[in-house]
Amino acid sequence: MPGIATIGDINVDLIVQIERMPDPGKQVLVRDFRLNGGGCSANFSLACARLGFDVQLFGKVGDDVFGNYVLVELDENGVDTKNVLLTNEKTGLTFAMLQGAERSFITFRGENATYSLDEIPVENIDADLVHLPSYFLMDGLRRHYVTLIDLLHAAGLKVSFDTGWDPKGFIRQTVDPLYDILPRVDVFLPNIDEARGILGLGADAGPDRAAEALLKIGVKTAVVKMGERGCWVADRNTSGFVPAFGVEAVDSTGAGDNFAAGFISAYISGKSPREAAVIGSATAALKIGGIGWPAYPDRLQVNQFLAARGFGGL
Repeated sequence: MPGIATIGDINVDLIVQIERMPDPGKQVLVRDFRLNGGGCSANFSLACARLGFDVQLFGKVGDDVFGNYVLVELDENGVDTKNVLLTNEKTGLTFAMLQGAERSFITFRGENATYSLDEIPVENIDADLVHLPSYFLMDGLRRHYVTLIDLLHAAGLKVSFDTGWDPKGFIRQTVDPLYDILPRVDVFLPNIDEARGILGLGADAGPDRAAEALLKIGVKTAVVKMGERGCWVADRNTSGFVPAFGVEAVDSTGAGDNFAAGFISAYISGKSPREAAVIGSATAALKIGGIGWPAYPDRLQVNQFLAARGFGGL
């Protein structure tokens, strides 16, 4: 079976469900909270492992209660964490607030922000594809993505890329370097707002226009995600809309990482981009039916979900 590696952010998520945000100086009560592992790279690795793939995770956490907790969780779910560095600094943490199916985040990046190219043992990667998420959060690595991707390609590896949201608002200083990175990427998976911000498109620009612009830049396969509305998938040969599956949403946190895991797992298994998008959509749909890592679906669940709807699985 093909192997997958991912390089990027690892942290813990503290998740609470709230009816409303507190006013300044005020307090709201919640009935419960959940502590889970988090970070796009960790999420993606866990989702791929649940789908039955060999997965290596590369990143950095503090040798603290949070860092050790997340590594134990990943190890128990079959993720290879031998290349995750432990330091004397703090593990990253995200405070996630859920209002219905919507979510808001407060993030402390911790050691994710200091992880650098020098700390990545490329020679240890044993995979067919490397997934690189959270570009805007990886300060120590961001200036070296071109070098990193060139090293990965030289080793015969494909590369998928997911920038995530830019906390600085897609300013030119953070966006311009992407125009050197994107032509090197095999699969790019932004959501529609991220694609518009990167490309400088207006709010009325559709996913088809964004995908076309990304292909012109040099991306080989563009997947523009639109949440519950589906996604637009395009490569040199095909372009089209893939609807999402209608399910009752409980928690959309990690849905994008599960979509990416389903898509990439199918992609490296030889599925067409459209077939991969259907599998990614099923993986995300199953995830949003529950909260946190325990809700990440396994391969059997995804295949049964797809078969019940007339689709082939992994």
